[in-house]
Amino acid sequence: RYPDTVRVVAMGADLAAVAAAPADEKWAAYSIELCGGTHVASTADIGSLVIVEESAIAKGIRRMVAVTGDVADAARHLHQRLAADVASLGALQGSAALDAEIKRLAKEIDTASIGVYDKYELRTEFEAIRTAFAESERAAKAQAGKAAAEFVQTTIDASAPEQEVLVLRLPAAGKAMSQAAKLVKDLATKAVLLIAEDGPTKVAHQCVVPKPLVARGLKASDWAAAVSAVVGGKKGGNDESAQGSGSEVSKIDDAIVAAQEFATVHLK
Repeated sequence: RYPDTVRVVAMGADLAAVAAAPADEKWAAYSIELCGGTHVASTADIGSLVIVEESAIAKGIRRMVAVTGDVADAARHLHQRLAADVASLGALQGSAALDAEIKRLAKEIDTASIGVYDKYELRTEFEAIRTAFAESERAAKAQAGKAAAEFVQTTIDASAPEQEVLVLRLPAAGKAMSQAAKLVKDLATKAVLLIAEDGPTKVAHQCVVPKPLVARGLKASDWAAAVSAVVGGKKGGNDESAQGSGSEVSKIDDAIVAAQEFATVHLK
């Protein structure tokens, strides 16, 4: 609480004139504050000032936090660097590189101590880029899934009726492989193992075996295990459907041969 007599600090207004006519509306154009004590001899000592936080602390009361001097300069420099990083996102080649940079920047922008409005503008620009990327990725995955299903369907249609086993390499994993596997499961005519690179360092594989072929000795879980033994990693599933992943991308061709040999040996 303030005592009856308080210190008043004004910027640009003559305090004697203020005291003589305190109700004059022109004082609203000036900063005139109650003050427990000044911390600098003049505003020149403050140097730069950046408002880094603005928030509500009670009904009708908001708080602003600002930094000054060298800290304010550092906040401006950080904003300039982050703005340059956001602007450079469009130059990145490949969805993996762009995805990694978007994730990095999202965290750094959230925690950055920079000007409140600078952060608002930066987030607005960044979110527009992130949204466009997410929509592009969804469209690309949907197209990849459709293309994979069409490839598998065409291959099955072109195969001879007596060819009961197919081992197919897909151009992509993820949703594309899931859609292709669903197609195979719905057809329920042949045993099919699908394999693909899942990014630069991973291999994904999935297989589907219809019940009549399971009864003749080819179990999906065992088939997936044979592939995992070549590409590394783990597998899981049951007799009719199984999947796995590994890290030996260079051994995909060897895994395809192993899958074909395993099916030949175990299908009676």
